[in-house]
Amino acid sequence: MPSRAKRIMLTLSGALATAGVILSAVPGPAQASSSASAPDGITTVALAQSKADKQKVVDWWTPDRLKHASSYAPRTSSGGGSSPSPTASASTTSPAAAEVGGILAAANGKASTLNGVVPPKAAPKSLTSRNVNLPPTVGKVFFRIGDAEYWCSASSLHSPRYGNLVATAGHCAYDVKQAKPVESWVFIPAYTGDGATPYGIYVGHTLHLNERYAATGDFDFDYAFVTVHHGYRWDLDKNPDGTPKKDAKGMPVYKVVDTGRLEDNVGGQGFAWNRGHVVAAYAFGYPAGPHPDGTRPFTGRRMESCLTRATSKISTQKWELDGGVLFGKCAFTAGASGGPWLIKYSGAKRLGYLNGVNSLTWDLNGDGKYDGISSPYFNTATYQVYAYATRQKTD
Repeated sequence: MPSRAKRIMLTLSGALATAGVILSAVPGPAQASSSASAPDGITTVALAQSKADKQKVVDWWTPDRLKHASSYAPRTSSGGGSSPSPTASASTTSPAAAEVGGILAAANGKASTLNGVVPPKAAPKSLTSRNVNLPPTVGKVFFRIGDAEYWCSASSLHSPRYGNLVATAGHCAYDVKQAKPVESWVFIPAYTGDGATPYGIYVGHTLHLNERYAATGDFDFDYAFVTVHHGYRWDLDKNPDGTPKKDAKGMPVYKVVDTGRLEDNVGGQGFAWNRGHVVAAYAFGYPAGPHPDGTRPFTGRRMESCLTRATSKISTQKWELDGGVLFGKCAFTAGASGGPWLIKYSGAKRLGYLNGVNSLTWDLNGDGKYDGISSPYFNTATYQVYAYATRQKTD
């Protein structure tokens, strides 16, 4: 490959070594357990729905394990392949493209005042996030694939009925190659590098995907909406005299404390679809991996952001992306996958409208450093998956 060939790489969770596994085209439909009641085009997959399954996830992500995962250095991919022509002029109309026929009903059953918009919801109490002007709705998702532990980025999304919804990239929740979801999936909003979980840990209950992504890994549909249980946090247990309780080995003993619903703690970003390929947006995430040249500008220990005044259209046959949206001049690396793109974002309110997720990273000028990210285009098909996910009640 010429030294200045344009390259594209997946911003996968914590380790790019699995990119080829998750994104390889799979002949025939994936064996996902779709809900019989789900509309055509939507795949729902159980994560940890029972109390016993939820407890297994809680037991896995101990405070020490979370701290270890937060400092985990993603491994470098052996190669990302070349993109035939990652330019706007090479793109074609997405097969998922759909026009809005009049004003659609919002997720709460009422018509949106603006076409293609579900408003955000602020948290009902004051927030104490350390990241001034950065949204506490954004955090990390932790999960396992086999024996390895990874992270991605994600955000709390407004669910008018139940306040229990997280948005991320499809490849941060579902392994297409193995036709099954990742394991031990949890979301931690406003996560910090010291292992703090200021607003709790939320165990995934059910994963909602576009069926095209579940079947083939088509990156025009690389988004996922996950309903979560009530949150919890680990508190140091204490003896009756107030001293820290310790086990037989002298290690601190922790207890699990319920923190309630996700939106009640951090609020939820709004949702927007069919807004066109040219929008002004902020992108957020926890990048950590290396650039193609091996340099590592980020640690993954804190949230990062990018701003663009105008996105554009982009495509690549490499990942079956026909009508993606390019966010130029953003150097995010692995770990940022699933982080939100927010339009009409208010730094004071720390709220906006989700209009994309970090999906692919691009080396547009061939200098060995990523200088762009892309998202699937959020259209009516995306809204339908989101709206269906908002109907699910969790405890």
